Amino acid sequence: MSKFESYLKTRAVFVEKGIKAELKKIKNAPQIIIDAMAYSLEAGGKRLRPILTLAAAEIFGADKKDILPAACAVEMLHTYSLIHDDLPAMDNDSLRRGRPTNHKVYGEDLAILAGDALLTYAFETLSNLQNNKNIKPQNLVLAMNSLARFGGVRGMIGGQVSDIFAEGILEGKSKRAQMLLKNKLFKGSKMPHYFLLPKESKEISACALLSYIHSNKTGALITTAVEIGALLAGANGNNLKNIRNYASKIGFAFQVVDDILDVTATAKQLGKSNSDAENKKLTFVTLYGLEEAKKAAQKAIKEAEKALDNLTGVNKEKLTPLYDLADFFLNRSY
Repeated sequence: MSKFESYLKTRAVFVEKGIKAELKKIKNAPQIIIDAMAYSLEAGGKRLRPILTLAAAEIFGADKKDILPAACAVEMLHTYSLIHDDLPAMDNDSLRRGRPTNHKVYGEDLAILAGDALLTYAFETLSNLQNNKNIKPQNLVLAMNSLARFGGVRGMIGGQVSDIFAEGILEGKSKRAQMLLKNKLFKGSKMPHYFLLPKESKEISACALLSYIHSNKTGALITTAVEIGALLAGANGNNLKNIRNYASKIGFAFQVVDDILDVTATAKQLGKSNSDAENKKLTFVTLYGLEEAKKAAQKAIKEAEKALDNLTGVNKEKLTPLYDLADFFLNRSY
């Protein structure tokens, strides 16, 4: 086992203990909903997002024990998004992290509520850091704002909306587009790209739409994972700008590599269904091809590493895991 693999394993175990501790704090709630929350939250996984939160905080001098609840909050929000993403109304997946998806075990109604519960409990968990004297109140407010912003309509949810409505868009056969056309919610004979992009967008095209989806559906949550750790540790100015840039680049690369793996890896390797092709998703592979997708991921990682190079006044040794994580995001096979 390499030093980096040992680091990932140790940190994952640290996060798992934190997650179990946070779940035990839930009182006066039906046990079935707690069980449904725990089923997905304790299903394992690489725990990359909470690990990124801890790593980002440490380079700016924070103790990982103080940041652990925030890291758990990030994983709660991530897990909620996976539960909802797997629902029949969304990607309709039956496998997640190597076992049946939440709605296959608990039913659609309870799966929806389990996702809702994890979303709200994420903010409760993060806000409880108000009792930690090592966390400045103003930094906690900024961290909570980050989680809400990047996890919401201007981030992950916005990306998810564009992703599901863009299904079949290259073939002009989007079922959701046809539904909106039938209900006269917009004019035109085809799904317009501008309908799925912010009105402030400078470019209106399938390329711009794909970039928006990748930067938000997956990238936004990775960005907030890193930003929250940095904010709680007191990062500001150019350092905050650079660490946020690092996060957005690796988040973008992560989703591009996901597109690649969906056509090159097996469901067993991924621990989930290969559903992109079946759902006619707009991906880097479908739009640009496999080789161009690989180049896009490589470019993003180089830009992420450059952002780390620009950090000042930090412990350079503490940066090693972030460089290693960027490399892992690019070269992972699952």
